[in-house]
Amino acid sequence: MVNFVDNFYGLSDLGLLTLNFVNSRFFPTVQPRGSFHGGERIKGFPCYETDDIPKNLLNILNKTFEAKTNLKILNSKSFFRKTKKEELKQSPCYGQYRAHTDAPTYDIAGVIYFNCNTLDDGTRFYNTDQCYEPTAIIGALVNRCIFYSPQTWHCPPMEQTVDERWTQPFFLIIKEETYQKYKESNET
Repeated sequence: MVNFVDNFYGLSDLGLLTLNFVNSRFFPTVQPRGSFHGGERIKGFPCYETDDIPKNLLNILNKTFEAKTNLKILNSKSFFRKTKKEELKQSPCYGQYRAHTDAPTYDIAGVIYFNCNTLDDGTRFYNTDQCYEPTAIIGALVNRCIFYSPQTWHCPPMEQTVDERWTQPFFLIIKEETYQKYKESNET
């Protein structure tokens, strides 16, 4: 099941997060992250990501999400991502929708859109990775937060309309058993 909240951040928080987005250092990568395309990121879904966002910004995400959904967050991770239309056009995946799932380490995966307002720049959802047609498409809308199970098949747009698509992916733990497993796997 896919959920969404429009007008997710308050205006001052949205401004602060957007300002941090614009001033962040991005690194070239590929989606989904675990994919290996012969060492050439352009053969996958090329994008740029930051390190995890600072704790003060993560706290804004957590407090806002809890207030909007009444779900208590036990652990979270978030960063910024941008994709460039010109790079996507060079990729063999351009125009092909390759659904993926996220790691089951978290209970909720999601995205907040920062700079686009179209159906084509949103996210597509599928029943399986073999489905040709999406089960649902959630359009991008500035300050819209979408969230779903990490095991839900999904993919970003391949023919995005904006020159750069700006998003804030996030992953949340809300179940005690998931949190215990997370803590056990991260003990040093």
